Amino acid sequence: MVKPAHPPFPLPNERWHEIAIKLNFSPKQTRVVELILRNQCDKQIEAILNMPHSTLRTHLDRIFQKASVSDRQELILLLCALSHGIGRLYG
Repeated sequence: MVKPAHPPFPLPNERWHEIAIKLNFSPKQTRVVELILRNQCDKQIEAILNMPHSTLRTHLDRIFQKASVSDRQELILLLCALSHGIGRLYG
């Protein structure tokens, strides 16, 4: 059995794009979140996006601020809930 190049995306694609736009994520922030949702760690994200750790941290801080969460776990829970119609987007 051949392993897929990327883990499957855990959110419905249409809803994900709607949520990313509503949260006002930049294209780069959207890509960072997509990698987080694919269970990539900081070092993997830095390598995939060819960015220094400090830049990734800045993106993460802004993502957390825009989503009104304090960490990855809260972000993932929020995005999964929103993608299934649970909860509301504010802003």
